[in-house]
Amino acid sequence: MRKVFFVFLFSILSANAALADNAENKALYKKFHSIFEKTQKNYVEVPDKDKMVDEAIAGMVSSLDSYSTYMKGDELDSFVEWSKGEFGGIGVEIVYEGAYAIKIIAPIDDLAADKAGIEAGDHIIAVDGKAIADIGHYKAIKTLRGEPGTKVNVTIVRDGETKVREFELVRELVKLKAVKYKRDKDIAYIRIATFNDTIMSEFKKAMKSIINESKTPIKGIILDLRNNPGGILDQGIGISEYFLDSGEIVSIKGRIPESNNVFSASKFVAKAPRVPVAVLINGGSASASEIVAGALQDHGRAVIMGTKSFGKASVQQFMPLAGGKSALYLTIGKYYTPKGREINGKGIEPDIIVDQLKMNYPEDNADQTKKNKVINSYLKDSSKKTKSDKKDKKKAKQMSDMYRKDYQYSRAFDLISGLSLLGNSKDM
Repeated sequence: MRKVFFVFLFSILSANAALADNAENKALYKKFHSIFEKTQKNYVEVPDKDKMVDEAIAGMVSSLDSYSTYMKGDELDSFVEWSKGEFGGIGVEIVYEGAYAIKIIAPIDDLAADKAGIEAGDHIIAVDGKAIADIGHYKAIKTLRGEPGTKVNVTIVRDGETKVREFELVRELVKLKAVKYKRDKDIAYIRIATFNDTIMSEFKKAMKSIINESKTPIKGIILDLRNNPGGILDQGIGISEYFLDSGEIVSIKGRIPESNNVFSASKFVAKAPRVPVAVLINGGSASASEIVAGALQDHGRAVIMGTKSFGKASVQQFMPLAGGKSALYLTIGKYYTPKGREINGKGIEPDIIVDQLKMNYPEDNADQTKKNKVINSYLKDSSKKTKSDKKDKKKAKQMSDMYRKDYQYSRAFDLISGLSLLGNSKDM
């Protein structure tokens, strides 16, 4: 009897809440209708009704967060084109930041922005001399994209600097090469640039190639997720599952029950060799990259190195609207690590913080030495050649090119080498 009473009471409270919500909504609709009617009647010129409503909807949705948006016309076409993974542009993953700037989550490897030296965290404030504040985000993005081979000017402000940087970029076909890999001695290095729909198959092929390259088994893995803006959730889950024997990978929590979900690793899929793993992240690592880093960190399967990730871990759903001429791209949930840590707005903190520093090693170029008379003269004086100099040059010869140039990579390489020598692979 008591149970029936509580169910009845809950039903009454739910019904009252729904009525109150409906009443509030009606009041808000009435407010909007009133302003719409007054504008139609009193504005100095006859306003465009469709444009008014579209702009009102766009403003309403964009006020929610940086990722939710309302699209129609060319903007919708551009989004569909982008989702196919091939378009002309400068090669950046972006997010809107206020009315005055577009923030770069990450430049895409080997494309125009990356080659010009544009970095994750940079803010685009103008395109072709026109301020974002004046033309709006949509027109700015439309201008950044275009036919490959054409030029576009980008004005950028970098965090911590007061000066403005100007870049003239040549648009390229943005067709992502998701995986790069190499074997550095007995350590496997795999870089994932984005999580597109082919990443798992490419990743497995890369691992197979690395393992088959030598009869000697690999002693460790460096997974490079720096400047990886994310992509398809399933692919991020697949990479995590490759390294985890079992357990939760990520959970999604939203306001409505349909948005909630928990993803776990299966024991019955191919797994990585049981060797130490280091994951490199930075401020350009976002979304699916953070899911992988967070899962491997919470399970103690990898050491996370680099700098704090971007902190973009929300779930957007694409919702086509009636007629197919407009759509809603709406945030419906947030990602959480296996230990319940919220990633969105906070990012993943590395286990070992490693800033990217410039590497300097003794030059070992005979031709360059001959060209430089001062150095050549100095080298002829054998009394000035110390054992330390010779040792440094010998060490430089033995290093891979990447080890010499990439400080974060070199620290990850040293860590993995140390762990493999200590025999800690069982714990990693």
